[in-house]
Amino acid sequence: MPSETSNKHLSIIQSDFGTLSSGENAQLYTLSNADGLCIKISNYGAIIVALETLDKNQVSADIVLGYDDVKAYEADAYYLGAVIGRYAGRIDKGELVIEDKTYQLSINNNDNQLHGGVNALNKQLWQATTELSDAEASLTLRHTSPDGDNGFPGNVTFTVKYSLNKTNELSVEYFASTDKTTVVNLTQHSYFNLAGHNAGNVSKHLVQLNADHFLPMDERIYPTGEIRNVANTAHDFSNSTALSENIDSNDEQVKIAKGFDNYWLTTNDAISGNSFSAQAVDPESGRRLTLYSDQPCLILYTANYIDGSQMGKSNYCYQKHGAFCFEPLRLANMNSAADIKNTILRPEQPFYSKSRYIFDNTSTND
Repeated sequence: MPSETSNKHLSIIQSDFGTLSSGENAQLYTLSNADGLCIKISNYGAIIVALETLDKNQVSADIVLGYDDVKAYEADAYYLGAVIGRYAGRIDKGELVIEDKTYQLSINNNDNQLHGGVNALNKQLWQATTELSDAEASLTLRHTSPDGDNGFPGNVTFTVKYSLNKTNELSVEYFASTDKTTVVNLTQHSYFNLAGHNAGNVSKHLVQLNADHFLPMDERIYPTGEIRNVANTAHDFSNSTALSENIDSNDEQVKIAKGFDNYWLTTNDAISGNSFSAQAVDPESGRRLTLYSDQPCLILYTANYIDGSQMGKSNYCYQKHGAFCFEPLRLANMNSAADIKNTILRPEQPFYSKSRYIFDNTSTND
């Protein structure tokens, strides 16, 4: 039976989310406030399963792609809604060098390791605790990845804390500590469609990134090492711009990625929290998502590889460009471009990062 804890402004409901192939039971935690925002998160993969928010006409819709039960998430190949790690991104040939020592990582994507390897953080059952106060409803998830997991060194303890407040802000805090020098590069991989998860193509969405530079990719989708100014490129989102302007263009980088899938280097104002890192608006519904993050780069990814082969929530078939992801990361910065050394985690220096997602609509403040 579901269990509920609530106060005047916020509530947390815990319910069953199905049985994994291991025989373990996954749970679903519903955090909601009195302002119409409802977020459903599973302790399997630390996955955001659903996120319901109001449009400018006070109509609610679920704005993240996902599945109806945990078995579908076990089979999922797109990392829908999951926390990605130990290492978000590709590691060529699975070869990791730390302090002159080479580690052979597992290979799970052609000739590279992608997003931490086989049965990475997105396929783990995390330990969950909840907390409710007058200010926020929180879900804290913990998982320890053992030394040698997917080839990575170190016993690493990960904690992800999701907190929803009364004013439609979801904060995601990441903690990691290790007993041996290793690498950690975490992100949240929710696929958003502000018109509704089953609304189809997002090309009409308006996107703005507080980033003056981006990293071009080669044909194998690895950064070339160049740091390129966004001015006069298809990757200039310094002003609010419809994805449709370039998502199907002949721009070399767009053609390589089959849409958008580059690293943007966020400005110092964004990293310090004085301005947002990224913002998206669906003009028709008026729903708006504003992301603040302390991380030095982010990926804008436009669901370029979703191909309709898997059925999502309510038997809806997701398609290419049917969503976008904002993925804050620490891999790249203005000093070094993309350098795995930026992701080093040492026993004496635990990792912490915080991202804030603010949901409103264009009638809220305009």
